[in-house]
Amino acid sequence: MLEPGDLLLRWVSERGTGVLSDVKQGMWWLASTRCPDVEPGAPGRWLRDAVSLGHMDIDWRNRRWSTAPPVLTRLPRARGLAVLSGSRTAAFDEKLSQAVADGLVELFRVPSARPPRDIPLPASLIVQFDDETGLMQWAAELGAEYTSCFALQGAALLPPLALEVRSSTPEFGQPLEQYHLDHREYQPASRPLRDGLYRLKQREGKRVCQVLRNGEWYETSHEEGVYSVLESQNMNADVLRWLPEKECGRERFGTLYVDWGYPLPDLHRRVAVMCSGLAPRINAHAENLAYDNVPMAVAEKIAHSLGQHLGENDE
Repeated sequence: MLEPGDLLLRWVSERGTGVLSDVKQGMWWLASTRCPDVEPGAPGRWLRDAVSLGHMDIDWRNRRWSTAPPVLTRLPRARGLAVLSGSRTAAFDEKLSQAVADGLVELFRVPSARPPRDIPLPASLIVQFDDETGLMQWAAELGAEYTSCFALQGAALLPPLALEVRSSTPEFGQPLEQYHLDHREYQPASRPLRDGLYRLKQREGKRVCQVLRNGEWYETSHEEGVYSVLESQNMNADVLRWLPEKECGRERFGTLYVDWGYPLPDLHRRVAVMCSGLAPRINAHAENLAYDNVPMAVAEKIAHSLGQHLGENDE
């Protein structure tokens, strides 16, 4: 029997595409039968992790989702390891099992630990290989796209923050919330008093995020809005930190720490996750997320793209 996370990925893979409200309803059904301790925000967190792991793509603005095609990509300097991400239909899993049985590669199913309040994630499929040419051939036979190293390629293409899409002024009298960086939460606001990140509900009931800057309103996502406000206020917030590994020869690789309340945007998060093929570790005591096997150059590009200085973690 499939574990809950793998079962959920199988379900969305067989469906292929849809609207967010429907997939969240299905997730709640699964949670009620297999994961009784989940919190209300668990489906949203699962979806964001699925995007980070390369299983799904989500259009948050239009409330649509789709599964990503199977992709095999090497992990940066991970000693002959690659990760297989994307859709996992029953037919694909059967083909994968046969490919592994043929003995061309060795496959490891690695879980990502999550607390009981969250819906479990699907196991990451880590592939061990001897040479890249053989790996490319194996991916082609499996029907998976191959990319040399998504983490390094994606980091090189990370765009700088930019508020480009103008938006209208929030309608007077409609519920409005402002995000407070110090409290890391939205709080009710009677009206916009200063520049910042705001969340409002439109007439059709959809929640949207907007940034007010110099009297102009811009459409944004929550994640990009948080870093846009940090950058505009010239705050040396030290919300991104990197700690190198201690092993000899691995000093340029380490762990990227991201404080709670300052989540990475989808593309930045996927780049960080694809350095290890695993979802970030949750450090409840330190109140941060930890992304492993991140090259210092990748961490610096993530921070620079978000207008932030990369600090040094003191853990």
